[in-house]
Amino acid sequence: MTQDLPNDIPRFEGMLVGGKYVVLRFIGSGGMGTVWLGTHRTLGTRVAIKFIREEHAAHVDSRRRFEIEARAAAKLQSQNAVHIYDYGVTAEGLPYIVMEYLEGESLSELIIRKGALSPREAAHIIRHAARALERAHAVGIVHRDLKPDNIFLATNGEASAHGEYPYTVKLVDFGIAKIFQEPIRSDRAPLPMGGPTQEGAVIGTPNFMSPEQLTSGGSPGALTDLWSLGASTFAALTARIPFEGDVLGDIVLKVCAAPMPVPSEVNPNVPPGFDGWFARACARDPQRRFQTAAELSQALDRVCGVHATSTSSDENVQYALKPATPEALAALAELDEPRSMSPRTALLAGLVLGVAVMIGVVGFLAYRDKVASETEQMRAPNGALDAGAAR
Repeated sequence: MTQDLPNDIPRFEGMLVGGKYVVLRFIGSGGMGTVWLGTHRTLGTRVAIKFIREEHAAHVDSRRRFEIEARAAAKLQSQNAVHIYDYGVTAEGLPYIVMEYLEGESLSELIIRKGALSPREAAHIIRHAARALERAHAVGIVHRDLKPDNIFLATNGEASAHGEYPYTVKLVDFGIAKIFQEPIRSDRAPLPMGGPTQEGAVIGTPNFMSPEQLTSGGSPGALTDLWSLGASTFAALTARIPFEGDVLGDIVLKVCAAPMPVPSEVNPNVPPGFDGWFARACARDPQRRFQTAAELSQALDRVCGVHATSTSSDENVQYALKPATPEALAALAELDEPRSMSPRTALLAGLVLGVAVMIGVVGFLAYRDKVASETEQMRAPNGALDAGAAR
């Protein structure tokens, strides 16, 4: 969707980029850069050209982040991630990225327009986003800023050629991605090739960031992306952000310590088993979460009653709603387990109970001593009267 060009953005119409791409018109802007529609000078192929903002071009960290976006997306090479065609720097020293031109809307825009999605559509979107994440983690990329705004539903080109829904799910905006030398695994720490932030910095969208990102300076890993995908699924099925807050401290408290939100209390129409699925997807203990994107999406398919009926290829699997099998019902029952208290909550509850019992014991002892004292005081006069009567 074309936007009006703000006054503080220079005009690039007609510029020749990289010797082969012609800038046509302004499309939109973000915090780091501006995006323009372009075309290949010879082939006529439409592309999107992203220029870093001039105020960021002089900063090393900003330029590095811009380059990380290009490298990460180019390395991914998945149908469900935006394609990168070129990267370079203009004669004026302005870095740019030439990428796939996408028409459509983000998942957040779809939720605003339609409200809570049907379980079938939500499962479809998350399944394809999970495929891109699975591929990203396999080649050593952690997105780090996954949220409904960065899950794009493209309606042009290959997007509307086939499938139940007239769009292709694309992960976009890898500007704060972390790239590693080796594939990401949850049981060991990979070696970083580079990243846009210094150690200890918290960067991303807090409402969709995992507890370990918010409390330990943004340590990236596959399981942090899975938390974010779980939070995005909550938003898709309830039309609400799971961890809302006006200030960072409020959000951190809700993500890290407050009682976890229960989806069915926000939207009673979520499918049975989704409360347990969300509790596991966004478990505060990373080891209690789903351990891969595939595991997360397959469990969501079972919760939403969607089952594969064809396995001819990874990209052309057909899905249908079917009654849940006994095995699926058993799997749903297992998903409800994470709703139990965390060790921290159990410890706090135990301390409170212990204090309450101690207060009760002290109170009882004090009451017993008081009763005994009053009884002795009453016995003394009565004994004197009895003695007088006997005489």
